[in-house]
Amino acid sequence: MIEQSLFVTTDLFEASTPGPDFINPRCFGEEFAKWLASRLAQRGVDVSEPIQEDFGWVILLKSEQSTFTLSLGIMDESIGQVPAVWRIGVAYEKPLNPIKSWFKRAPVETLQSLFHEVQSTVRGEPGFIVSTDEP
Repeated sequence: MIEQSLFVTTDLFEASTPGPDFINPRCFGEEFAKWLASRLAQRGVDVSEPIQEDFGWVILLKSEQSTFTLSLGIMDESIGQVPAVWRIGVAYEKPLNPIKSWFKRAPVETLQSLFHEVQSTVRGEPGFIVSTDEP
């Protein structure tokens, strides 16, 4: 797996009260994931609807012939804190087919381009403090 990540500190999204539809008590970020998917779609990125996972939320990003995973989750020590710190990662996972993974080069340039779109999107929001360094 190849991944790039960043951290966003903000008080704009719920980080204290677990929702009734949570898989577990730390699945915060639904509003943040919907906001981010909407903003990325406005920038021309092919995005899926956010999908709940046990750590938070996932948005699938499609580009060329590859699918990338955008993961969004609250940092454990931020649960219940205002503002909260969120981790956003953009990753490419090699195909499960071993023959395909031998002959298909990882789309690093596309991953970097998608990560740049994500980074530009969150850096453009005045209510966010964005860093590539883990707090």
